[in-house]
Amino acid sequence: MELKRDSTWSWLVLFCVLCCQIVLGGICLSGGLFFIIFTNAFSVNPVENSWLCSLPITMWFISSPVGSLLTNKYGYRVCSFVGGVLAAGGLLLSYFATNSTFLFLSHGFLTGFGLGINFTGCMSALNIYFDTYKVVATGISSVGHNIGLIIFADLIVSLEDSFGWRGMFLILSGMAFNLCACAVVMFPIKLQFDTDNNHIAEQMRKSVRKKSINFSVFRNLSFVCLCTSNVFTCFSQGVYILHLPSYSKDVGFNRNDFGTVLMVYGISNIVGKVFFSLLGHHPQVNITIVYTLSLTATGIGMGLTPVFLTKTGMVILAGLSGFFFCVTGALINAVIHEIVGFSRFSDGVGMSLPFKATGNLIGGPMAGVLQTVTGSYAFSFYLAGVSMVFASCIMVCSIINIRQRDKIHRAKNIHLVTETDVEISGKETGTAKHNTRLENETLLNLDLKPIGTEMGDRIYEVIPDLENRSKQCPT
Repeated sequence: MELKRDSTWSWLVLFCVLCCQIVLGGICLSGGLFFIIFTNAFSVNPVENSWLCSLPITMWFISSPVGSLLTNKYGYRVCSFVGGVLAAGGLLLSYFATNSTFLFLSHGFLTGFGLGINFTGCMSALNIYFDTYKVVATGISSVGHNIGLIIFADLIVSLEDSFGWRGMFLILSGMAFNLCACAVVMFPIKLQFDTDNNHIAEQMRKSVRKKSINFSVFRNLSFVCLCTSNVFTCFSQGVYILHLPSYSKDVGFNRNDFGTVLMVYGISNIVGKVFFSLLGHHPQVNITIVYTLSLTATGIGMGLTPVFLTKTGMVILAGLSGFFFCVTGALINAVIHEIVGFSRFSDGVGMSLPFKATGNLIGGPMAGVLQTVTGSYAFSFYLAGVSMVFASCIMVCSIINIRQRDKIHRAKNIHLVTETDVEISGKETGTAKHNTRLENETLLNLDLKPIGTEMGDRIYEVIPDLENRSKQCPT
């Protein structure tokens, strides 16, 4: 069977990727429910328990580079399959846990590591299977995390009530083994390039193979600010998502509806992704400003949670926080591209992940320390709100630098155009005049660096098309 991009089989692959993301989001983002379960099962202290429940999502971020190496060497199908085996194996081993230390290795490291590898393979498969509908496919798959949070918020509680925590892990392990079944569908396909573009494609592949880790992105002050902001953003999120179910007990939520606030958070996050994705495509919208203001609104919602400590207040604020926090998934790639450009986009995404992992890893335990000292989660949520607002303040530096850069470009009469604006197939686009194939190869710059080329009274900096060339990353 010969498989092609954007074919019927591609949509089947998208469905399987969506199922994988549901499992990933359901397990990694439900740390707050596991926090309650582990506390009751092992009487573990809040600090240690917070570390344990923060590990899966942290390992998700950290394991992405390993997943990339596996994908490059063995392909996305093998990578996704191996990730599914590791994730299911970690959950299965958790069934035999006798203490929290065992769960650190099984549930924390192994399960999180496997889910992260599976995620990388799935995103690589989407990048290969889709071309024309790549943006649509990526958008559909991105809501899988939130759907998983909505489904698993009630499922985990129900399973634990019916079968105990050991039975819960056993059933979750069986569900996670379906990641392997989904991976089997992702057959390798060979990409076909037009004859006129074969030389360009081959040179681009050589350029990628030669490219190693590029730390030059840290010379960009705006990117340093973004990474610093990511630490505080994920720190705040680590506090909020991990301890929200436990804090909901203070307003009267019982054991059967601990997951209610997480469900509201997940639903509002999906709505927010749709809204901000549409808003971000408007040409008059400054994506970085929208991203920064949304972080501020998220911080206010988190910080006000202890003030409006009622069932209604907590649900409303959880919905608002989820709605605005979605920009870290819906707009973050566009913000990174705006800051570092396409030529360093992959480096920017990769270098930002360790900062996210760092913030998430220390956020939950810090809240555990405050809860132990004060006996309440109120100070933890105040800290989460302040941290998120501080993250947005750091982004102001990026906004200022981007505006200064654009001002310099306008002064020099430099105009940024994408690869699709410079015609390759022979049609005129209106942005640049028709060029021969040889001239286009010069404009595209085989080393993937912007080139200034004069056309009349303007200077165009030609950059490759982000929509069709960008790699996917975790949000």
